[in-house]
Amino acid sequence: MFGTGTILDVNPGAPEGEYHDLELLGHQVIICQGPDETRRCPLVENGACAMVDAADGVVFRLDLDDPYHRRMLRCYREQLGRTAPMHVVVAAGQERTHADLLEGLPVSVGEIGSGLGRLSSQVTMAAAARLVLSELATPGRPPGRLPVGDH
Repeated sequence: MFGTGTILDVNPGAPEGEYHDLELLGHQVIICQGPDETRRCPLVENGACAMVDAADGVVFRLDLDDPYHRRMLRCYREQLGRTAPMHVVVAAGQERTHADLLEGLPVSVGEIGSGLGRLSSQVTMAAAARLVLSELATPGRPPGRLPVGDH
């Protein structure tokens, strides 16, 4: 079964092949170029981000040795809770250095690799749950999100 749903990939330099793989699995991929010298993360700075709101799942690939990137990951976790799956890709050693921040999240070193199939399935379920909620939403009330299972 092919997936559906939108995946937000937070990484200015993600490998093109992984975007292609996510798209082949039936997902729309939107890219966040991440913060730089002139841009900050709207989720961190303003408490809201249209890209995060549109995402049914997130691949987070920023350098966790950077304090601002760690702050971003905390904000993503707070915003998404257990309603949208997130997979974190770290540089070698960061999975140990930042184990407390990464606790409970699927983590890959270097590239998403074998976590791709699991993320795809979870995003498909999250997108379906969002669709059901939007169908059930009362007029004038925005659709919500349902928790994503750990499978």
